[in-house]
Amino acid sequence: MTLRAPRFAALAVLGVFMALGASMVALPERAAAQVPATEEQAIAIERQLLCPICTNERLDVCSIAICNDMKRIIRERLTAGSTVDDIMLYFETRYGQKIRAEVRPEGFNLWLYGWIGLSVLAVGALGGSFLLSLRRRARPAPAGAPAMPPDAAGAGGAEGHEDHDEHDAWLDEQIAGGDPDEREPS
Repeated sequence: MTLRAPRFAALAVLGVFMALGASMVALPERAAAQVPATEEQAIAIERQLLCPICTNERLDVCSIAICNDMKRIIRERLTAGSTVDDIMLYFETRYGQKIRAEVRPEGFNLWLYGWIGLSVLAVGALGGSFLLSLRRRARPAPAGAPAMPPDAAGAGGAEGHEDHDEHDAWLDEQIAGGDPDEREPS
């Protein structure tokens, strides 16, 4: 009986810790559920807009005065019932297309998208042809072909082959432990 009581206590403590852990995991979900829909929409709009003063800094991370004013305007317009497209159009007419964080694929931007796409295809084609050429060079020679082309032995023909044998002999001597000073000149 004394052995069961500690087990039961340990299981109870483990159950309490598991319940606490589960509630800690559920807390962020509850906090996210409590955020009003207009706030979520405002944050989504802020992520689509750039700061008109800073270079390539989104509105949701910028904290200068004009960005704070823009954030306030977004929230006011959302509570007044404006749609996301209306708000985006308002800022686009006020600051121009450069205010958008994402470039729309229309007009001249299509040429830019095409240029990027063609560049990626060209690099891929060049890389593929290079790899194909490496693969072709690595193929073994056919059964009836000579092992080494005649001009690969050197300009001296047979003499180049003898010189190669002399170097092989010297290398074998070095590997065997021979002293290079004791070597006889040939």
